[in-house]
Amino acid sequence: MSDPWQKRVELCGGRAVCLLGDCLEILPTLKAGSVNAAVTDPPYDKALDVGELRRVTKGNIVVFCKPENQFFVPDEYLFWVKTPSTKNYRSKCGRFVEMVLVERCGLAFNPLHWSQMTGVYDDRLVMPPAHPCEKPVSLMERLLRIYTKLVDCVLDPFMGSGTTGIAAMKTGRRFIGMEIGEGYFNIACQRIADAAPLFTQAKEGAGAETRRDFP
Repeated sequence: MSDPWQKRVELCGGRAVCLLGDCLEILPTLKAGSVNAAVTDPPYDKALDVGELRRVTKGNIVVFCKPENQFFVPDEYLFWVKTPSTKNYRSKCGRFVEMVLVERCGLAFNPLHWSQMTGVYDDRLVMPPAHPCEKPVSLMERLLRIYTKLVDCVLDPFMGSGTTGIAAMKTGRRFIGMEIGEGYFNIACQRIADAAPLFTQAKEGAGAETRRDFP
């Protein structure tokens, strides 16, 4: 039986690997502890295989969710306040806050300026989103800077249009992404490839001691 990701694999800029397919089929084929961290925004109304995420990840796990469906009991709660929109509120009130669950494992934790450590963020999308659930790159950058280290391998099994991968390139992290929809997969690959040169800039901008950690 062939590996699920043999359907299509893209190497984006030499620092990111994108796999087209269902992450529920691909994750069991990865080795235990094969990634340093998982940062992902899964579908909120479906089950998440937290056990597989824990098996393949040897560091922190950061997962977006809605308050009504929390995938696990975290060590930390963060909150993203979205831009309000006009919707039909005849049956219930609106909610413009999403939760971010953080399960801490390992030593990766990098305090930034206090203004970046409040745990309540209101980053906004600047351009029209390529995916209906797309998150701001600045938000994902902040999460990567806090909960991962330079050149860590970051996994996003629900890659969507590739925002986590772009943030990884901009902060000097390697990336593995999975996406089941081929249209969004194509968009993600292009966006991450376009951002890949920023990885080198992050490397060159690192301190002398940290720079020695880059391959």
